[in-house]
Amino acid sequence: MDEATARREVLRFVRRGAREGVLRGTFGNVSVRCEGGIVITPTAADYLGLHVADLVAVGLDGSCSGGRPSSELALHLEVYRRLPDVGAVWHDHAPHAVAAALVASEVPLFTGEGLGLIGPHLPVAPYRPAGSELLAREAAEILVRGGCSAVLLRNHGLCATGRNLMEAYSCAIAADEAALHYLLTLDRTPAGLPPEEARRIRAAAAEYRMH
Repeated sequence: MDEATARREVLRFVRRGAREGVLRGTFGNVSVRCEGGIVITPTAADYLGLHVADLVAVGLDGSCSGGRPSSELALHLEVYRRLPDVGAVWHDHAPHAVAAALVASEVPLFTGEGLGLIGPHLPVAPYRPAGSELLAREAAEILVRGGCSAVLLRNHGLCATGRNLMEAYSCAIAADEAALHYLLTLDRTPAGLPPEEARRIRAAAAEYRMH
């Protein structure tokens, strides 16, 4: 994807996220991989007021020719470096995701959407300061080690990935919905999918991603 197309895609999805209430205020950040690096939202962005020129192009080495990239740039870059198949990264402060990460070490997945988009489970990364290299390294390591497409960040939010922005956006929504399902069933025994059905869904999702 060339930089101009990447800028249009990021703008389209952050506006959609703001309209649909996924991005609130100036919280969160979004990026997509392109020729020469990534395009990412600027720091303290007013998502409905953003323009193509406000987005920031950054090399995978962190070099930036202009603009002020998101304060979570390190997280985005580390995910792209560690996971070459990832084409887009979505970070937001979804309230259910934040709440679930306060009480869980990992969130079980009960639906086909969650299993297909996220993986076998939804891991939780320990609290690390926002914007820090430590947060970036640990979150990326959990994604790599767990074979998952999203991770909850304790006391912070979530990080979701995908081959493109549609996948990353859908993954972020699925992660927050999974967190809500978990919170609503905390004092009960939820009926999860049979193990063989969960394996079938995950295998079908992996096959889909290969094409």
